[in-house]
Amino acid sequence: MNNDLNDTQLESLLRGLAPAAASPSLTQRVDEELKLDMSWLSTSTGRSKTHRTPKWITSAGWAAMGAAAAIAVMSYLPTQQSSIQGLATVAPAVLPVSTLREVDDLHDSGIHNGRSLVAEKRALVVSRELGTWVDPRYSAQMAVDYPSQQAYLQNVSFIK
Repeated sequence: MNNDLNDTQLESLLRGLAPAAASPSLTQRVDEELKLDMSWLSTSTGRSKTHRTPKWITSAGWAAMGAAAAIAVMSYLPTQQSSIQGLATVAPAVLPVSTLREVDDLHDSGIHNGRSLVAEKRALVVSRELGTWVDPRYSAQMAVDYPSQQAYLQNVSFIK
């Protein structure tokens, strides 16, 4: 026995299906809720609809009140003039002791014609910079090694 339905039978079966109707009590409760919502909406917007304040006014008002409160609090705080003057005389936390640049390699690619057909000499310099810093509070030293590559381009003119 074959229980498989072909496509046309399945489509006709699906077309015949309809959703069940809502119960009368559910319909009545939904109607009451909608009427309650609509009555609330009509009373809250019952004032003049022509005058509406922009939404940013409220945010700007709160920001202005916060700024005014901050200014009021800051005006009553004692000033700290002596501590600001004392900071100017304190030595910096870390002092540079020495820096040294070493050239590791030089690549000279010779003289070539550039974009504007002017003779140019190109060179690539590979170097590193060694720096030493000292913290005077703890006598701690820190050494840093910065590698770098710099390309140099120089116009060349030939004297006849």
